[in-house]
Amino acid sequence: MTGLSSLGPKSADAGATRQTRARRPAGAGARWAGAVARSAVGLAALVAAYELLRLVGVLPSASAPGVASIGSALASGLADGTLTGPLGDTAQAWALGLALATAIGLPLGVVTGLSRWADSVTGVAVEFLRPVPAVALIPVGIVVFGLQIGLQVFLVAFATVWPVLIGSRHGVRTVDPLLIDSARALGQSRARVLYRVVVPASVPAFATGLRTAAGIGVVVAVAVEIVSGSPGLGYHLNSAQQSGRVTDAFAAVLLAGLFGVVVDLAARAAENRLAGWQRHTTEGRR
Repeated sequence: MTGLSSLGPKSADAGATRQTRARRPAGAGARWAGAVARSAVGLAALVAAYELLRLVGVLPSASAPGVASIGSALASGLADGTLTGPLGDTAQAWALGLALATAIGLPLGVVTGLSRWADSVTGVAVEFLRPVPAVALIPVGIVVFGLQIGLQVFLVAFATVWPVLIGSRHGVRTVDPLLIDSARALGQSRARVLYRVVVPASVPAFATGLRTAAGIGVVVAVAVEIVSGSPGLGYHLNSAQQSGRVTDAFAAVLLAGLFGVVVDLAARAAENRLAGWQRHTTEGRR
């Protein structure tokens, strides 16, 4: 009886351990696998919807090539370099513009988040410039920068600086005052409170703003190339359409979309690395 009774608590502990493990959230690998699987399902549904619209005649076959033809044109363009050059131009303009927007928006957001005086001084200018579409500045940009990469970088930076600025400002403004008061009570200087408390606590909001800006930057980079004729995927797409190479134009659209997907995945990974702790700390409350 003693031996059997001694096994009872152990068995109960083992059962509780198994239940605890079953309740634990899936690891990062499992989450990413699930996200990829869901994305694949969504992509398959999009392809099926496109082909269905072609089949019923909503999209005329003469001007809407099949998915197989578009994929073949994309593969050929990547193999012979026809699409890799424009993709590189778009990616370079996007990366430089986003880097410039971060260099401007992040410190300005921190300053306006910390100082209500600075926020009130810059508030009118921000609210005046923020609604202006980036493409509306193309004529001015051409005069200043010409049709070189500086035009795209300037307009991408102009469009993406606002999510970065607003995200970092919001992050600083919403830091728990109790954290700041506790740090000051422990004798920390203002600089150390900023470095050790305010900045880390505002990282999640900044990461969200940066991810939003990254997606906007892709849209603006391609749109500027279409309208202005500056080098990149947008210019290649426009040239293919004007010369009647419809399948090549669709291949450029597909490549631009794939580039946007890669950017979003990279932004998600960066957000998870910078602010993944926030999800873990709130996971049990959702």
